[in-house]
Parts: sequence; C-alpha cells; structure tokens
Amino acid sequence: MSASAWALLGCGIGGDSGSTNTSTGNGATGDVVVTPTTPTPPPTSTPTLVQPGVYAATVNGQDFWGVITPTAWGPRWYGLHYAALNPDIYSGDLAGAGTASASVSALRYFQNTAAIVLNGTASMKSAAAGQVSGDLSLVTAAPPYKQAISFVASTPTSVNYNQAAKLSDIAGGWTGRISYGLGSNDAFSMNIASSGSVTADRFGVDCQWLAANATFEPNTELSIFRLNLTMNITTSCDFKGQTLTGVAFLQKSPVAGKTQRLIWVATIAEGPAAGKGISFKADR
Repeated sequence: MSASAWALLGCGIGGDSGSTNTSTGNGATGDVVVTPTTPTPPPTSTPTLVQPGVYAATVNGQDFWGVITPTAWGPRWYGLHYAALNPDIYSGDLAGAGTASASVSALRYFQNTAAIVLNGTASMKSAAAGQVSGDLSLVTAAPPYKQAISFVASTPTSVNYNQAAKLSDIAGGWTGRISYGLGSNDAFSMNIASSGSVTADRFGVDCQWLAANATFEPNTELSIFRLNLTMNITTSCDFKGQTLTGVAFLQKSPVAGKTQRLIWVATIAEGPAAGKGISFKADR
C-alpha cells in the first residue's frame, strides 16, 4: 500500500473515533433521547382548625378561659377573664368552627365590675393543634370607645378533654364563688345529682333557679357539660324568669388538699338582656 493510501486510511479512522452521535429525534440506533422532567412541587401545609374544646391563657397576667362548644350543640364561644376576683364574661354564636378561621359577629361582654353588657366582634384562628388565638374588639360607652383584647390559648394537659364527659365526675356537692354582675358570694353551695339535675342556694337579691329546669348534660365527644338554668319568675332577682345556657368543665385543682376544680358559665343568649351571665368556680 502506498504512503498516500495509509494517510487516507488514518484520516478515516481518526474521523470515526472522534465523532459524537447526537439525537435527531428519529429514534435511530445510537441516538440519545432526552426526556424532559417535571419539577416536583413543594409540599403544601394543611392549616390547623379552630376546634371545639377548652382553652386556657394568660391575658395581662390574669387567667383567661375559653370554651368552644360542639357543633351538635350549636357552636358558641364562652370566655372568662379573671381581671378581678369576679370574672368578665364573653359569649356569642361562633361561625366557622371546624375551619381554619372562626368569628363572632355579635360578641357580648358582661363586665362584672359594672354589671353592663358591651357589644363587639371576635375573630379566631389556630396556629397549632390544640391552640386558638383570638382578637376581641369591643365598643364602649365612654372614651376610648373601643377596647381590644388578644389571646393565645392552649388546651390544658392536666385533664383529658378528648373523651366523653361523665356525670359521675361532677356529681355531688360543690361550694365556691358565684358571680352575677351585681355581686358575688364565695360560699355558694350547689348539688349535682347523678341524673344531671342541680339544686342550689339562693344568691343575690332572692335569685334562685328552678330545680326542675336546671340540668348538666354531658357531651359524648368532649369532656364538657352543657348547662341549662331557668330562673324563678316570682322573685325580684335581676335574672328572674330568664333562661340561661352555658358550659361547665373540670380542671385539676391548684389548691392544696383539693383534686378537682369545677368552672361553669351561663348567659342569656337572646333578647334585651342578652349577654348577662353567671359564673361559678369551686374546688373540692
């Protein structure tokens, strides 16, 4: 073979070994087919919900209790702010329970130190499971004409509220402080029967509820009780003839030698006296 032939053969070999097949999209043997990939979207977070239950907080260094009643009862919001020895009472129908945000468009605020009812609104959301944060906005009759309270409350861990309530847990006698706006009595006694009916002392200006229409009803999902009180109409009591509805719950007593603390609140839900209420707290 001549030198020129060897040169041509060397060029041919060099050309083949240095070439690169590229994709032409026709699927020919030796072609590289590139398949485009779709980016994986970031995971979406599921918002926590404003759920029925018992919640505790500290507002301005004072105890604050809130309760959202179960949907089966008609969701309502009750709040007790112990800004003084006798608590202020908040109440109102709650819209949006079981969702990411809830609100009370007709909030009632019963100021125990003045025995007056103020109107307002409330909005609530949940930042974490077992937690509710809220903003309460009130309209006052005197300057500054608006009053706002914010809170971040959590479900207490000392009591398991995620179980059915039992009347046997609250049955028996209780002696503690009843507060009703126009005054209070720290030696008020009441007795809860195993059936849920309740009898009690008189309080205030001849105030007494009718035993036949006074009941504690246990909830089957949460460890709370629905309270119904119908006041005697034949008295001069500020609550005479009124029906009050509310909620009761147990808490571990912080008092030495006591194991249980019962807290309940009941308010007038409708009519000119809407928002007026009674609260009770006792340890045994």
